[in-house]
Amino acid sequence: MFAENRHTQVMCRIVVVAILLVCALAVMAEDVTFMSNRRQWEKLPTATLMKMGNDFMNIKNMPDSGMLCYSLIANRYNENLNREELEQCIRATCWVGVIYGQHFSNQAEEYKQLLKAKDLAEKHQYHVFVPNILMDIGNLFWEQNGLKPDNELAEEALAYHKEAFWKTIDSQSLNILPVILINLNNIACFEGKLSQTAKERKAYENLVLPDTADLKPVADAINLGVELLSQGKPEQALDVFKKASVDNLKTGVFNKNNLRIMLNDFIYFTQLKMGRDADALSTLMQNRELILNEQPSRIAGIYSELTSFYRTHNNQALADKYELLWWRATDSIAQASQANSVNKVGFLYELDKMNEEHNALVLKQQHDQKMLWVVSGFLALALGLIVLLVINRGLIKQKNKVLYENNMALLAAEDERRRQAEQEELACIEAEATKYGAIRMDEQSTEELWQNIIHVMEYSQEIYDENFSVARLAELIEAKSNYVSQAINQHDSKGFPNLLAHYRIQEACRRMNDSVNYKNYTVEGFGQSVGYTSRSHFVKLFKHHTGLTPSDYMKQCRASTSPALPLSLVM
Repeated sequence: MFAENRHTQVMCRIVVVAILLVCALAVMAEDVTFMSNRRQWEKLPTATLMKMGNDFMNIKNMPDSGMLCYSLIANRYNENLNREELEQCIRATCWVGVIYGQHFSNQAEEYKQLLKAKDLAEKHQYHVFVPNILMDIGNLFWEQNGLKPDNELAEEALAYHKEAFWKTIDSQSLNILPVILINLNNIACFEGKLSQTAKERKAYENLVLPDTADLKPVADAINLGVELLSQGKPEQALDVFKKASVDNLKTGVFNKNNLRIMLNDFIYFTQLKMGRDADALSTLMQNRELILNEQPSRIAGIYSELTSFYRTHNNQALADKYELLWWRATDSIAQASQANSVNKVGFLYELDKMNEEHNALVLKQQHDQKMLWVVSGFLALALGLIVLLVINRGLIKQKNKVLYENNMALLAAEDERRRQAEQEELACIEAEATKYGAIRMDEQSTEELWQNIIHVMEYSQEIYDENFSVARLAELIEAKSNYVSQAINQHDSKGFPNLLAHYRIQEACRRMNDSVNYKNYTVEGFGQSVGYTSRSHFVKLFKHHTGLTPSDYMKQCRASTSPALPLSLVM
């Protein structure tokens, strides 16, 4: 007998050891699989990882694998990523937070990840993501509100959803607007704040949503039902809620289940409002069955509703039972996620940000100090080069001054030679006139010849040629040079040079007033354009005929919007 008992004990121990060994091997195999998947998935492109994560969450309902995909993407964040990858990092960070809260009951980490995603979206100006993140934060506060006996977080949950609603409209990211509206109406119903969301319900009715807004039929039905409730028509509202269906929606299994739970919430609230307590209890129990496989925070919410229901109906035994279950659920959540410290997470997150900013500032200061030394070295080198350039510039300026003086001397000599040539030409003409008896023309012939001379001076462009002479003028009007000189001297005692200068200076004044065609001309340019290669000679003649230097006259032209011709030119 004793031997049989001992044999039985040994066999039991062997079985226990075998079971523990199998469990250990299973855990090791899972760890090996996880590490293997991680190593393989780390090499995948961001877009592929995101698609895999979405499939795991919305189709296969595998949050562990989804968390791995999203975590790998979120850890790739740096400021040098292109906009598409930055967008994926923000989406992934948001998903990591949601999975922490809904599948691992770690609301503290969920809140931290959502705040991080919000900061990234605002920093990189991805305003289209902000409404979705605000909605997730609002949902977190609403779930936490169910774990608080005094409903202290309901107001904040409602405020986050209202902010998300209007930011969605501002950013034109209308695809998520139905989800936000459903959550907003759910909070308003259970908190008795339907009047506070009337503005949002009216705005939603007036919007035209895109075809990609998959939840629009359910959102439309819920919005209509809630509006009927606010108008005191619970029977019609209940009928609308019951007719709403999620079966034909193009969304994942997880989302459909959530929508069924929410629809039942609206049905339960309406049945209570109508006094149909038995139906309300049945709806609540349906939700209990649906939620048992969902996040624990929602289970705690069901227990809270059941406690209130039985306490209202004076069934103290069942009320105590569900109150105990509520305490157990909230305690387990608090132990897993430190749910009671959610309000402190914001402070801790900001503190972590400050520490990161401080560390970044220290690194920046060290980097700036190094850069200061480098910049100082470059500045010293640049200063040395500038000194050398200044010295070299002085030498070049001195050489240019000598060259300028030499050029001016050459131009003055050329000017003197030209004047002598003109005087010699006039002397020859006068000698020729004397040789041939100084034949004088009659007054009529002289006047006709003078008109021909004036016509050439006014209309011919040849007078602006630097070699234009009396001989060329005589050729143009088909007359003898001595007759041309005689006609000019009778009308202008200073002779041909003065007459030519008069028309050339007049043309120079006209060109100085033409800011379109002669905008960039200098004094030398204007002189050369009318036949004077010597700057000094041009300046001297210009001042004689106008009373101003070319530079002063040009300033006068630029200062006035009307032509700045002098009142008269001196002949």
